[in-house]
Amino acid sequence: MNVATVLGFLSGLTVLCWAVWLSTENVLVYLNLPGVAIVLGGVIASTLICYPMREAARILGVFLTALGAEEVPTHNYIAECVHLADTAARKGHAALEGEMRRIDNEFLKNGLQMVLDGYSPAEIREILDNRIQQYFDREMNAAGIYRTMARLSPAFGIIGTLIGLIAMMQAMSTDISQLGPGMAVALTTTLYGALFANMLFLPIAIKVEGRIGQIAIMMQVMRDGILFIKEKTPSAIVLDKLKGYLPPRRWASIHKR
Repeated sequence: MNVATVLGFLSGLTVLCWAVWLSTENVLVYLNLPGVAIVLGGVIASTLICYPMREAARILGVFLTALGAEEVPTHNYIAECVHLADTAARKGHAALEGEMRRIDNEFLKNGLQMVLDGYSPAEIREILDNRIQQYFDREMNAAGIYRTMARLSPAFGIIGTLIGLIAMMQAMSTDISQLGPGMAVALTTTLYGALFANMLFLPIAIKVEGRIGQIAIMMQVMRDGILFIKEKTPSAIVLDKLKGYLPPRRWASIHKR
């Protein structure tokens, strides 16, 4: 669980509720269920128009990605690659077959299988680079759904406000005392649009994009590690080279096996 994400949502919601409580004697004026329906319904409908159903269905999965662990375990895979490189250098590539049975990462396992199958370093690099790029493009496109929703949300907030204003103007001829309350209800829809965009959709997009970048770096670590294993590079050199993918503050987290 990403504590910072959950803490950010909860603290933001708390501050907003506190500000609403202090700003008016009637907090129910900020409650406008038709406005919420207009904003969320309009955003969802437009998102379905913009993206194929298969992509739009990934909205929940992208949100769960944002709630994932704070840091990707790149250091663990550096240690794993160092161990595998040491095994290959001492016992040969044939010894990797036994090691593969305990590895659950498909990207790393497939790369090791290429080593065992006799692929050249150039072929391994080309195939793995292509897979990394495909992963990056696919996941960034999914994260882009939330950026699209962030752009659409304020627009539907304004649409909801216009709908409320039209209804309010029609009622002015019969009861002008409803002008102020009607205006307040109409403006809450704009508020909802801005809140959903800047407190939910856009932060999720930024969080997920950062995580995708971290996973792509982790995959590059595994790619380089596989190439070092192919070339039977000494494990000490493998460790020093792969450490470059991490900031110095995280080097101590790499524990040799």
